[in-house]
Amino acid sequence: MHWLFEIFESKSDQARLVAILVSAVVAILVVLLNQWFVAKRARKELLISKIEELYVASSEYVSACRNILYSLKKEEYRSEHGYFNPPRNLVDEIGDSLSKIEMICGLYFPEINFDPDKYKIWNMEIIKAAEKGTVPPEEEGYMMHEDAWRHVRNSRATLDILCGDLMREYGR
Repeated sequence: MHWLFEIFESKSDQARLVAILVSAVVAILVVLLNQWFVAKRARKELLISKIEELYVASSEYVSACRNILYSLKKEEYRSEHGYFNPPRNLVDEIGDSLSKIEMICGLYFPEINFDPDKYKIWNMEIIKAAEKGTVPPEEEGYMMHEDAWRHVRNSRATLDILCGDLMREYGR
C-alpha cells in the first residue's frame, strides 16, 4: 500500500488517479444501466408475445366451442341410438386451448388467477344432455341451447377483456 502512495505522490498523478477511478465507476454504471434496460426490454417483448399467444389460444377456444355447438345438429355425430358423440378433435382443441391459457396465465401473469373450470365444455348443459341421449322438452332444450351460446359469448367477452387489460398494462 505504501508503494501506491509513492507512485501517486505528485498532485498531477493524484488527479489522474481520481480521473481513472471516476471513469471506471461511470463505465461500470453505464454497463449496469444498459444491462438493466436490455433486460427490461426483453421482458416486455416476451410478455407481449405471450399476450399474443394468449389471444390466439382464447380465439381457438371460442371457435372450438362454436363448432361443437354447430355439430349438435349434424347427424354424423349421432350414434345409432341418438347419443351425441362430440367431435374428438373439437373436444381436444377446447382442452388444449384451456391448458395453454392456464399455462400462460400461471407462468407469466399469476395475478390473473385464471380458473379453467369456468370454461370447461361440461358447463354447457346441452352437451351433457345430448351425450346422455336425453331429449329435453322443446322449451327446456331451447333454453339449454341458448345458455350454451351465452356461455360462449360470455367466455369470449371475458377472455377479450383479460387480453385487453394485459395489452394495456404491458403493451406500452
